[in-house]
Amino acid sequence: MHESSLIASLQHAARLAGERLLEGYQSVGAIDFEAKGASDFVTHYDRVAERIIIESLQRAHSGLAFLGEESGATPSASGDTTVIIDPLDGTNNFLHRVPHFSVSIAVRQGRSLTHGVVYQPLLDEMMWAVAGEGAYRNERRIVVPPARGLHEMLVATCLPYHDKGDCSTSLAHLTTLMPRVAGIRVPGSAALEVAYAGLGRFDAFWSQGARLDLWDVAAGIVIAREAGCTVTDLAGDPTPDEWASLLVAHPERHDELLEMLAAPR
Repeated sequence: MHESSLIASLQHAARLAGERLLEGYQSVGAIDFEAKGASDFVTHYDRVAERIIIESLQRAHSGLAFLGEESGATPSASGDTTVIIDPLDGTNNFLHRVPHFSVSIAVRQGRSLTHGVVYQPLLDEMMWAVAGEGAYRNERRIVVPPARGLHEMLVATCLPYHDKGDCSTSLAHLTTLMPRVAGIRVPGSAALEVAYAGLGRFDAFWSQGARLDLWDVAAGIVIAREAGCTVTDLAGDPTPDEWASLLVAHPERHDELLEMLAAPR
C-alpha cells in the first residue's frame, strides 16, 4: 500500500465526513442524540460520519481493519493495518453548537501509530502527518515553535465529569500547574488539542484524570510527534500498550512537566 495514497484517502474520507457534520451543525432546531452513559452522547451524525469514513476507505484500499468509536472493531483477514476512527470528536460541543469539534482518523501498523488526520470542518483545516515524513496544516509544513518559559505556557487538558475519570487526580494536576503557567484551557476535542500542540496553539496537552480512548488521541499523537513534540504517557513511556495518560509538549519542556505531573503537589 503506497503511503501517499493512504494519507490522501484518509484526508478524502475526513472531508466527506466533515461535510455531513456541517449539515447537522448548521441545521435548524435541536440535534437529536442518545446517551451512551453519563454525559456520553452519540448523534445520528456520529454514526453516519463513521460509516462514510469506513466505506470510503474500503473502496480505496483492501485489507484494512477498523476500530471505530461507534462501530467497534472490524478485523481484517489480511495485514496488520488498523484504521482508528473518531468520526466526531467533541460531540458535546457539537450538540451545543460550540464551534470546536473534529474528525479524527489514525492508522496503526502493528503497534506503531503511522498516519494521522485531524479535520476541523468549520475552518476547513486539515492537519495531517505520516511517521517520518513531517506534519502539515493543509499543504503547509508545520514545526513546533520555540519553547516558551513555563510561566508563558498555555496548556490544554481534558477534565473528567460524572463517572468518566478520576476527579482527584485532575484536581491535583490543576493545583500544581495553575500557579505556574499562563493559562489552562479545556476546549472539548482532544484530537484537536493534541494536534494544536504541534502547531503551537497550545504549548502542551496533558490528560490523566479524564478517561480518553485511543480514537480520541491517536491521530493527534502522530501529528504532534511529526511536528517535533515529545509525546509519552505520564510514566514517560512513548509506546504504552494503552494510553491511560498523555503528555504532549516541546522537547525542552516535556521532562519538566512530566516531573510535575507525575508527582503533583
